[in-house]
Amino acid sequence: MQLLAPWFLAGLAALAVPVLIHLINRERKTVVEFPSLMFLQRIPYRSVRRQRLRHLLLLALRCLALALLVMAFTRPYLSRRTAALAGTSGARERVILLDRSYSMAYGDHWTRAVAAARAATADLTSNDRATLVLFDEQATAATEPTGDHARIERVLAATKPGDGGTLFGPAIKLAAQLLEGSNLPRHEVVMISDFQRAAWRQTTDLRLPEGTALRTADVSQSDAPDLAITSASADRDAATHEGADAGVRDRVTVTARLANTGAEARRVDVTLSLAGRDVQTVAVAVPARGSAQARFAPAVVPAGAVRGEVRIPHDRLPADDAWRFTVAADEAVRVLIVEPANARAGQSLFVRRALAIGDQPTFDVEVRRADALTVADLSGRALVVLNEVPFPAGVVGARLRALVEAGTGVLAAPGTLNVAWPAAWASLAAVKAGAVTDRTRDAGGAIASVDYAHPALELFSAPRSGDLGTARVFRWRELSVRADSGVLARFDDGAPALVERAVGRGKVMVWASSLDDYWTDLPVQPVFLPFVHQLAAYAGRWTERRSWFTAGGTLELARHGELTAMFQRADGTMPTLVLEAPSGARRRITPDSLSRPVALTEAGFHELRAIETPVGSGRPVAVNVDPAEADLSHVDPVEIVAVLTAPAPPGGVASTITGAPDDTERQRGIWPLVLVAALALLVG
Repeated sequence: MQLLAPWFLAGLAALAVPVLIHLINRERKTVVEFPSLMFLQRIPYRSVRRQRLRHLLLLALRCLALALLVMAFTRPYLSRRTAALAGTSGARERVILLDRSYSMAYGDHWTRAVAAARAATADLTSNDRATLVLFDEQATAATEPTGDHARIERVLAATKPGDGGTLFGPAIKLAAQLLEGSNLPRHEVVMISDFQRAAWRQTTDLRLPEGTALRTADVSQSDAPDLAITSASADRDAATHEGADAGVRDRVTVTARLANTGAEARRVDVTLSLAGRDVQTVAVAVPARGSAQARFAPAVVPAGAVRGEVRIPHDRLPADDAWRFTVAADEAVRVLIVEPANARAGQSLFVRRALAIGDQPTFDVEVRRADALTVADLSGRALVVLNEVPFPAGVVGARLRALVEAGTGVLAAPGTLNVAWPAAWASLAAVKAGAVTDRTRDAGGAIASVDYAHPALELFSAPRSGDLGTARVFRWRELSVRADSGVLARFDDGAPALVERAVGRGKVMVWASSLDDYWTDLPVQPVFLPFVHQLAAYAGRWTERRSWFTAGGTLELARHGELTAMFQRADGTMPTLVLEAPSGARRRITPDSLSRPVALTEAGFHELRAIETPVGSGRPVAVNVDPAEADLSHVDPVEIVAVLTAPAPPGGVASTITGAPDDTERQRGIWPLVLVAALALLVG
């Protein structure tokens, strides 16, 4: 039994009232003064019989009535545990938790697990209900609570281990929710797993409802050695070939890492496959409970994105015997620098050279004069730098505005520009450029305020990563910032130095000074190189290339432009895409849903393609199992049972109370009976 309002127990102090009544209900003495007795010794009047409590049964009944009245105000209710202990009979609500992570495919684990699940339904009667929950890193109810045990059998027959890792938490929470919504008197959970230690993450809120009987079926083995490929890296370089292969061809150097969890050393053949063709096999010795590296000789690969795979012969856990990846040319960020027709000598020299030596990422830089700029020059550009030229007008301006909406970035430096920006850009530009601030007489100003939380500038927040405040800025343009624009840096007088505004999927950034040494010495400072690289990578929407993803994770295509670049139309728009899993399951991805995460549930090569792209001609996406799941170290199920069935901590809310207190009280409250008993005693 539990109480919803235990603070009313303070009312038990009222039990002192009937005791006091019984003590004071005694004969009082009367003192009469007699003068002839004034010289006699005074002896106090005492009556032992009168000081003892009388009518003890009446006193006990009065105290009991008050105690029951107090208990009624505390609103007691019967807990699940109490209901379960009240009887051992009645219909049962049973939840069967079946681990379907890829480690369950080890040896005969899955066969034994399915047999245990079938045994968990064999003793159920027609009045009982059961729910089958399949779990890995997530938990899903494969059936509704049902008394049709044949339905559970059909689901078991069609279920196989997946490619995800294991987490017990989601499965336990789902089981608790199912049991809390049950109206059957007996609650049971059967947990079937290989009980990997890495899957057990104990938290304070991880607990089954009180009174729940938890049984476990451990299908693990005492000795379960495994040899797995835990990672692979590929470096792609351009190389010049002679003879029949004359010309420039790309080649790739692949390195893989293997881990052995067994007590004996293993020697295994490791095979590298590129573009579906085996190119090399090396023998590797892996020490006991250790790791080793397999390094392959450089191999020539075709242009474009190439599928790669490193594999070993299948052992008792096949899922981790292969590692898939994609090898793609390092796609540089394409940058177009637009400078005035009468540009100064070396006007774009500093920014062009800074971008030319970029590594992560690399930049493909071209320079055009504003009077010769065409629509074709903008095609495929990730970033357009307007170096002291206005935003373009006419057809070229309309094309650039469309590209910015689609994701192209613009970095503008008005500098000495005296021409106003076109009206068509008034709603897109981050600022309006004003008069020139001249600080040459006081040795120039400095950048005094930087938003280090911004992705383009967070690099400089670390110690010894560069200080923008060391540069001197002698002149800059006054910028009138729009309300929906952000100021990323300010000069020491508070004037905006770097401003950003989001336009569709693109960015428009404005730097108040010049990009060469005409108005500032920033280009000759060591911080200039990372500063330009960070701005260009951010405005150009560059993200680190991923050669593989993990099963159980998600893919957000809006953050991986390298996967969708081949499908972008000439006008900058994106068609509807299809992501096909190794099993053949397909998912449509519209241009509006590119930023929505896509769950990757299967390991293998997925194919991303446009609706009109033929099957097999799309972009491969490699997905691998989580190597942490290959660690088969064991946790004792007794430890899990002890935690999940432990009573709620003192002062905490019991896990049996779900929803409002009034709902719990209506379901299991007994205070009306207690109140009736108290009133009956008082009347008696």
